[in-house]
Amino acid sequence: MSQTETPPLASMPHISDAENLPATTNRQLLRHTSLMRDKSLSFHPPPTAVPTSDLFVENCVPVFEVGYWMNYGNFSSIRQQHDQYKDHVQTLSIWNLPVESAYGADIAACLSLGWPQVTHVSLEYSTWEPEPNRYSIAWHKILCESPAFPLLKDYRVWQMLPARLEVFSIHKLHTERDRNQATDIIAQVPELLAPTPAVQQFYEHRCRYLEHVVMSMDSVNRAETFTKYKYLTLALATPVLAPRTLTIVNCRLKHIRAILNCIDRNALGLPTAPLHYQPGVLELGRSLQHLHLKMASLYDELTGLPISAARFPHLASLIIEHSPALDNSLPDGEKFGQLWETRWPALKRLQLPFFSDLHAALLVKFMPDLEILSVVPAPGFEAGDEYPDSLTAATLVKLATQLHTLRHFEVRSMLRIKGKKPLNMAQQVYAALKKPPVAARPELKLFAVPVVHMDFCSVVRMLTFLPSVEQLEFQLPDQFAPLPGDAGRSVAHNLEGPEWPEEKRRFAEAFAGKPHPLQSIIVTGYHADLHSAAVTEFLGLFPDLESLAFTAVSREDQDNIDQLAGVLTALNPDLSVSIV
Repeated sequence: MSQTETPPLASMPHISDAENLPATTNRQLLRHTSLMRDKSLSFHPPPTAVPTSDLFVENCVPVFEVGYWMNYGNFSSIRQQHDQYKDHVQTLSIWNLPVESAYGADIAACLSLGWPQVTHVSLEYSTWEPEPNRYSIAWHKILCESPAFPLLKDYRVWQMLPARLEVFSIHKLHTERDRNQATDIIAQVPELLAPTPAVQQFYEHRCRYLEHVVMSMDSVNRAETFTKYKYLTLALATPVLAPRTLTIVNCRLKHIRAILNCIDRNALGLPTAPLHYQPGVLELGRSLQHLHLKMASLYDELTGLPISAARFPHLASLIIEHSPALDNSLPDGEKFGQLWETRWPALKRLQLPFFSDLHAALLVKFMPDLEILSVVPAPGFEAGDEYPDSLTAATLVKLATQLHTLRHFEVRSMLRIKGKKPLNMAQQVYAALKKPPVAARPELKLFAVPVVHMDFCSVVRMLTFLPSVEQLEFQLPDQFAPLPGDAGRSVAHNLEGPEWPEEKRRFAEAFAGKPHPLQSIIVTGYHADLHSAAVTEFLGLFPDLESLAFTAVSREDQDNIDQLAGVLTALNPDLSVSIV
């Protein structure tokens, strides 16, 4: 193929649609749309706060890869493909190009061509400069101030060094007063932080448009580390950058302590009055609404996690991820440091890598207004062996039924009793519901416990006390696990046992005259009992059910599920049965 020939459309990177996405992407997409579909949430995670790689998945739109065409045929190829695709492309991607090369001017020319349908732009470039140079500053001006992108919502810039991702919202500031205020603030930044007019100009640009920041704390040398601390000090302690979302990757406790210490002591010598900067004052990040920490450790010999409501009183979302070492041991009471010291007045979303019975009472006390609660361990740590505290079915039931503002509840770690998994967690859940919850029930919409064993009897009892759940995830018990005290009977679906008629009666009484709103079920696991008529009877309790999906099944089970899907859809043509 010559340089002037056009490769087929299918060969273009990232050209995809939802039907062709792999199974893992489908699950990710399902979880994301599940979170966003609840319009009653007072807090909505911003769609632009997701990692760059998720942008193409969630929008499912054609993407034009500038770097691909640039390497294929230089700028003449870009111009040719622009004429063909400009009215269809919604995402423009420019990746892995050295900013100092001749490509710098070509990219500016490419952006100036005009992209009438593009809503998102992703720029990724390599540079040793801690701040943008003349090429990248020109790119920003074209994106924000030229008519080449009439529908542009935001654009993201991934600067390989010093490992920083910035997302700029085109309409962050709407008034001339806001823009003038941004200019006045930037004029106060000392020369230490603005060594050239170009960098000074770009700080002004950041102050006007910056919305989201992702910063990796991997460091090559001391100078680079200082640059990152300087940047984060401006982001957290002053209105200079004022991002709405901050994600810190590869983060260690020493990094957080160093950043906070730098802020408290004013180690950078910032002018305090003009920048509204008060060294030593705990309250930080007045503009910050979403803080995401990807931690390598949660405790060391000095302190636990120094993140508290006193420092971030305006935070609406806090996500803490943790990748524990195999030899990691966390002392009791120190796992989350200052997290439970003060009430969080604005917090609506919390995600933790683990949870325990001990934390439940603290959460109810200090975070009573949560709408989204997620327990998501690192992959491979769902069993919680690195975390000695127990998480029992009683705590699971308590949080699901007593946090009255909770709308989304997701637990992707196994329940544990004294560090051990019980043989039959379904019986534990069932027993925890022997005492009915309080009369005032939360409006829970999503209840996802994909690694918690629950038989259908337990599920029905749980949903009897959760009358608003629309989306449900759970795991079937091991079909060969014996029931306590009955060595001759397996757990199975438990719809033929003595409890089932009584649970069905209670459920019917609770929802007399109105259907349960359950719309979607995701089941982990499979066994032959699913083909019984009793399972069809179970599904019949939910007339609004639209989809039934199975996940984590072996290859040999897929044919059986296909047969089951045929039977269930024959009985209910409106029900979609699938494997994810």
